[in-house]
Order: sequence, then structure tokens, then C-alpha cells
Amino acid sequence: MDFRGRGGRRGRGMWRGGRGDRQPSLPPTPPPPPPMGEILATIQHGDLEDGATETHDCAQITNTQYLTSYNWLNGGDHQIIVPGELAHPANQSTVHRSRIHLTGEPPEWTPLSKPTQLREDSGTYYRDKNAARYPTYPLEPMIRAIMTDRPDFRLDGLDIVGCGSTLGNLLRFSRGQGSSFRMLIEVLGNTVFFMRRERSPTETITGVRGYGHTFPEAYTTWSKSVRKSDSHQRLINYDFAGMNCLVRFEADGYLPDLIQNDLSTQNEPILSMSNIDPEDLLSAIEAATISTVPSADTKSTTLKILKQGHHIPQCAVFDLKTRSEKRRGDDILSEELARLWIRQIPNFILAYHKFGRFEDILVQDVREDLKRWEKSQQQELARFATLLQMVASFARSTEDGKLELEHEEDEKVLNLRIPGGVVGRVLPSALIDHWDVSNDSDLAS
Repeated sequence: MDFRGRGGRRGRGMWRGGRGDRQPSLPPTPPPPPPMGEILATIQHGDLEDGATETHDCAQITNTQYLTSYNWLNGGDHQIIVPGELAHPANQSTVHRSRIHLTGEPPEWTPLSKPTQLREDSGTYYRDKNAARYPTYPLEPMIRAIMTDRPDFRLDGLDIVGCGSTLGNLLRFSRGQGSSFRMLIEVLGNTVFFMRRERSPTETITGVRGYGHTFPEAYTTWSKSVRKSDSHQRLINYDFAGMNCLVRFEADGYLPDLIQNDLSTQNEPILSMSNIDPEDLLSAIEAATISTVPSADTKSTTLKILKQGHHIPQCAVFDLKTRSEKRRGDDILSEELARLWIRQIPNFILAYHKFGRFEDILVQDVREDLKRWEKSQQQELARFATLLQMVASFARSTEDGKLELEHEEDEKVLNLRIPGGVVGRVLPSALIDHWDVSNDSDLAS
């Protein structure tokens, strides 16, 4: 597959030909959705009101901490790179063609010196990049990254594990918004995992238009240590309404001016790349292996964990959106605050273009905006907290700890179903052992 959205930052996203050079093509036919299971219970939007009064005073995010990160790499089936010291290449004989590399560092904000005409987006863009890269256990890389980089972190102390997409969909439902979605739920010990469920792991986004991919290709740059990266996945931990949450999200990049005063205060080590020869570094990335973790549940995948790159603090991370200059009068930031809040992203870049030429780019510190938004949305956030608690409680009460959530667009009901079709476990058995699943009857099956 051609992972062109963020790959390598080569060519800087510039225009390479007229629009007439492209041949029109029909979009691929989407695969059929997985079958639906029996409805076990429903949650009406109005059901959230009663519980919301109990959580109204604590519907806020506190104690946010960045845990670790990893980058998906281009050029292989299952490749990602976790931040840390450069691995020694002595283990190169253990490398297998089917592998995952864990490392992490977002691309750096490197704006062009003058506006340049960019080409329009074209390529293959997956709805769920993690599932497309690693369909058997899409959440395994995030757990492995934490175990490698933060071995003292108590995974079994988590209440909620999800991503910006799953939690964002539930937040929108609790606010009476949002399109249709499906997600799988599985309970390990006391931890409730939320997993996206698309039509297939490799379902792509159709009808992509605009410059949301070519703009970051042109205005951000991967460092030499992670230069084959396709995306940067971050893992943050915070408390929300009494629930200990682990959230994964994709970050668009970081602002280098914001890390100078913060690097000395980080707990994680920072690797300086200034004295490393690029060719030696590339060889190390290709060959070095810190640990080999074969999956007991699949014959096709061997997990290889590398440590490479810098830990970039959360204070420097940004989210990026491009818009036509025709929308200059719209309050774009207000539309994005909910997703920035879920991800706890403190910086927002809004770039306006005129037919692919960006002459107005706003770089904003939105921390105060997020505080005001959270304060103004307490009733909606209390409903969100109630929804998470209701789903988690119901999932924990089921015999096998498995559910599917399904919501139709414009409906005010969330269906809790038996998972339809073939559904595997959320994690391989070797990782499940880190949770107390002694009462999980499904584990032995």
C-alpha cells in the first residue's frame, strides 16, 4: 500500500503538475459492514441526565501526563519506532521481515520561507491507521510501548483505555451530536478497552479533498532519527470524573520553540542527534533490536521493539487544520475544542489557503481556551462521564466482558450489543496476563 499522507516529508508537498494531468478514477467499493449481534441494552440520550447531576462537580480532566509514544514507519508491514537511547546494532541477526519497530518523535514545525503552491491531496488514507498496520491487535503496540518505556506504570490500575476517535464519538453522542459509529468493548480485570470497528481494518477514506495532508508534508519535517515515519502516536494518562484513563491519539507535530525550557524537566531521557552520522543512524534503525516479542496468537507477526528519537513534551505538541480562505469568518477553533480537550493538545495551527497557496497561518496557544471550554461545558461533560460509567459498569457485568456499541446518525440511542461476526481478543494472551482475569471464563476458550 502507498502510505503517502505523511511519509518521509520528501518533496515538501509542492505542486508537481497541472490538474489536467490526473486521470479520474472511481472510488473503491467499500466492504460490507460486520454483522450485528443481538441488542442487550440501550442507552437513551435522556438516560444520561440523572447520573449527570452526581458527576457535575468533577467532570474535568486532571493530572494529565504524557507517558510515551511511537511512530509508524513506511516501508514494511508492521513497522513502528519508542523514544529513548539509540539501540546497539549487535542484535541485527534477530530481525525478521515481519516486524514492528517502536520509537517516537513527532515531526517538527518547519514553515516555508514564502508561500508556495501545493498540490491537492491524493493517495491512500486509512480510517484507522493502527488497525490497517496491525489488524490482529491494533491496541497491542500502545501497551508494548508503555511496558518498554514506562515499565513501572500500573496497567491494571487503568479504568478506561481508548483513543481520540472512540472517546470522541462517545463525547459527541453525550452532547447530542455525531455521526454513526461502531466500537468493540472488552474488559480485562477492571480495565475497559474501547476499540474502533470499521468495515475492515484497511477501510480507506473516500472522497479526500483539500490540503490536509500535503500541507503538513510541506510545513513539517521528520528528524533524521525517525525520517521514515508515517505518523506519530502519543499516549497520555489522566483522571476524568474519578476514572483513570489512557488515551492514544495521532499528533500532527511539535513547535521547537516550546521545548527548550522544558527538556531539562522531563523524566524521560533526551537523545541528541547532532553527533550521529545519518548513514550509521539509518543502519541502526533498520537493524537494531532491543527485544523480540513473538505473538502467541498469530504466526504472521513478530513484535520487534526499538528505542530511537526524542521524548517531546506535551506542551509543544500541536493539532493542525487547513481551511479555504472563504471560511475565514467562521469560528474554526470552537469547532475543534472538544477533540483538543480529549487529547489535551495545547497548541492549534489554523492555515487558510487560496487554491492551495497558504498565506495566512495562525499558531495559537489554546490552553486558556480549553479551560474556558471545559468550564462552560460542565453539563455536557457530566453526561459524558455518566455515559462512560454506564458502559463500563454494564461491560463488567457481562459473562465474558465483551460488548459492541453501535450508534446511528441522528438517533438519540446507543445500542449495547453482543459483538457480531468474528471478534478476537483485545490483546494477545501474553499481555492479558498483566491483568487479573481469573474470573474471565472466555480466556480458557
